[in-house]
This record gives sequence, C-alpha cells and structure tokens, in this order.
Amino acid sequence: MNNVNTITNSKRILVIAGGVVSKLDAFREPAQRLGLNVVFASLYELSFFSEGTGEKLVIKVGDTDIADFDIIYIRVVGKRLEIASVLVSYARAHNVRIVDHIYENPEIMPSTISKAMEMKMLAETGIPIPPTFFGSLNSIRKNAPDLLGFPYVIKGTVGRKARSVWSPATVEELDSLIKELRPLEREGANYFAQKLIKAQTRSRVLVVGGEVIGGVVRPTKFRKRFLEMVDGEYPEGVKDTLVDVPQSYAELAIKTAEMAKLDVCGVDILHEDETDNLYIIEANAAPAWELVKKYVGVNVEEKILQFLAK
Repeated sequence: MNNVNTITNSKRILVIAGGVVSKLDAFREPAQRLGLNVVFASLYELSFFSEGTGEKLVIKVGDTDIADFDIIYIRVVGKRLEIASVLVSYARAHNVRIVDHIYENPEIMPSTISKAMEMKMLAETGIPIPPTFFGSLNSIRKNAPDLLGFPYVIKGTVGRKARSVWSPATVEELDSLIKELRPLEREGANYFAQKLIKAQTRSRVLVVGGEVIGGVVRPTKFRKRFLEMVDGEYPEGVKDTLVDVPQSYAELAIKTAEMAKLDVCGVDILHEDETDNLYIIEANAAPAWELVKKYVGVNVEEKILQFLAK
C-alpha cells in the first residue's frame, strides 16, 4: 500500500478517514518526527473475500489485515457508516482498540453520526444542554412553540450539521420552513428543536485524550435575534482565542467528551449572557481544528498521535 509510514515502533497504528486519504496528510510529518509506525488509509480501501465455505474471514485495508494493528483512529466516517461498521466489528473481535471508543458500543448508529443520539446521550448523563424537543416536523410545530418559545432553533440530525440549522421567529416562518423541509423528512431526514440560548458567542474547546489543548471563540449564528442595534447597527461579533481555557469551560468540555465516549472531541459551549449558565450544543467527534492550530499554536495532529502512541 502506498500510504504506509514504516517506522520502528512497537505499536502499529491505523489512522483512517471516510473520504480520500489525502485528508490525513497533516498527520504524516508529526508521525515521522515522533517515530511512529502509522498507516494512513481510507475506508474505501477496506476489503474482504470469502469462498462461502465458513473459513476464517480476513478483512484488510490495502494488503494489511486489520487484526495486525494495535489501535485504530477513525478520523471521520462521513457517508461510509456501513463500511465503518464492518471495520469496527472486525476490530472488536480481534481486540484492536478503537478511537474514538464510542465506536465500541453496539448502537445501530453512533452519536458521532446522529445528533439525536448525541443529545440523548448528553441529556442522560447530566450534561447541560438547551431545552430540547425531538420529533417529527408536525410534532415540532405542535409542541415546540409552547415548550421553547419563539424564536427557537431547529436542527437536522445528520449531514452537514452547521448548515442544517434554522431559527423561526414566528408561526409564519415556521410554516414556511416546515414546507421546505417536509420533502427531506419523507426521504428519511430527522429534526429536533432547541431553545435559543441568548449567548453572543460560541466557544469551541478541543479535547484530546482527556486533555484540553485550546479553543476559539466565535459569534453565534442567531445573535441578532436578541441583540439590540446601536446607532442602527448590530454590535460586531466577538472573535477570540482560548490559549488558556477557563477552568469552568475546560472541566465541562472534558466531562462532555467523557460522557460522549469521545477521545478526540470538539465541544461547543454557549455562555448565556444574562445568567452565566453554560450549555453544550455539540460534542463533535470529527471537529475542524485549523483555527486552534493557527491561533493557539498547537500541532493538533501531533497531540492526537502522541495520545494514540501511549
């Protein structure tokens, strides 16, 4: 296979992505510098052959038996959930450690893929999330206005989560949105509603192996729903860098990652302006960390590889 770093190290590590293997290129230099034996691959490269006679099945990535690895880090599954399920099932049967260890659980769809599963898991384990209602679009229309009050937020449970977010402020806006989303619901899409937390900023805190390595602060998408104009303009959105993450944020982020069973996790925290309450709105197993690398000055890929090599 062309994507192998053959470096002397006792532990064999597989880092695998749902899409093209070039998405993992940023891991290559730190892997070589740390002297790690790492294979970089795509879920597209998984294969197995059976003659149908009940012989021992071998699942390979390229030419390498998955059972030959000591630890596997699934960077992102994307649309390859079916193949990832085959990988995880085989790895578990051969006592190969999976990161994130959420994939070691038997759910049909893990919380790394489904926001509904993610919210369920966080709510059950005592992580503070905004008041949330899950149900069909008809159920959301019937129940959410009384439970959450206008404006509230509607989110899709799968796909490109940041883009599958809306905030109807009136019944008319809600009805128009439901009309737009209903064909997608008929095709299998699911949605849930959450109270709109009046927080001007959202903090993304990155956790690797139970350790906070930094974070960034960005404006919330719907802050103009509750902010007042000053001289005819809305206040400019705040952008900041969390080199030293506040202790309350760090503790909550670490607990959230632990409860979500994620070893590598981007935790999104809302700090309610008026109450100082903290709410978790996402525990992302495949977070974008370019801003943390750029502004915090930490090599995220190296931190992950160090964790995998422990």
